[in-house]
Amino acid sequence: MGRFVFPNLAIFVIGFGLGVLQWFVLQHRIRKAWRWILVTAAGWSAGAALTFFFVPDGMDFLAGIVVGLAIGVAQWMILRREVHWSAWWIVISIVGWTTGMALLPGLILTGVMVGAVTGIALELLLRYPKLPDKGDEAITSLNWRNKQN
Repeated sequence: MGRFVFPNLAIFVIGFGLGVLQWFVLQHRIRKAWRWILVTAAGWSAGAALTFFFVPDGMDFLAGIVVGLAIGVAQWMILRREVHWSAWWIVISIVGWTTGMALLPGLILTGVMVGAVTGIALELLLRYPKLPDKGDEAITSLNWRNKQN
């Protein structure tokens, strides 16, 4: 039992950590930002599992596509209600993860590349928030800034 649980728990914890790091940026910019942590952990876990079972060793380019797609789709589920042009997030995630895993393999370099590509793109997407529905008490980035003044 431990041979199955502990390695898979580590994969989930990595995804959870990625989500927490991104949550620090998103906590005041999207509604219910805590959901980002959960979907990132789920997307990372799904991408890692698919890569483990279906991508041969040494196929870092393909692994980047699979992981980027899994995380991108999971995070898009949150972004689609928050920003215009959210579908681009899936493409951006694939580009970031593929570039990071194929061109700059290694934990630190991959993380730097993925963080740079997705961070810049996320900042650009967040500049075009969707307005909340009437009666919605959520604070978007636009009215949050106005309330600060």
